[in-house]
Amino acid sequence: SHFQVSTGAYKRQVHEVPLGKQITDPAVIEKITWATWTSILGDEVIGIWPRNADKADVNCACVTHAGLNIVTGDDFGLVKLFDFPCMEKFVSACF
Repeated sequence: SHFQVSTGAYKRQVHEVPLGKQITDPAVIEKITWATWTSILGDEVIGIWPRNADKADVNCACVTHAGLNIVTGDDFGLVKLFDFPCMEKFVSACF
C-alpha cells in the first residue's frame, strides 16, 4: 500500500507502506489506485487550480467515496466541486 503527502514546499511525495520508502518513479506512481485522495497536488488535480492562482489559494481537497468527484476549499471561502480526475488546466467547477 502507499500514501501521498503534500509538503509545505508544495511538492508531492509518495511513500510505500510500511517501509516509508519514497517512490519517485512516475511510471510506478501512475499505476497506483488510491483508496482516498486529499492532496491538492498532482497531475490528477491540476485542473482544480484557477488561472493565476497563488500557491496557497487552494487549501484542501477530498475525493468522493465513489471516486468520481473532488471537492476543494480555498482562501476565498469557496467550496468547489470538480470531476475526478481533473487533469485539464483551469477547469470550471461543476455545480
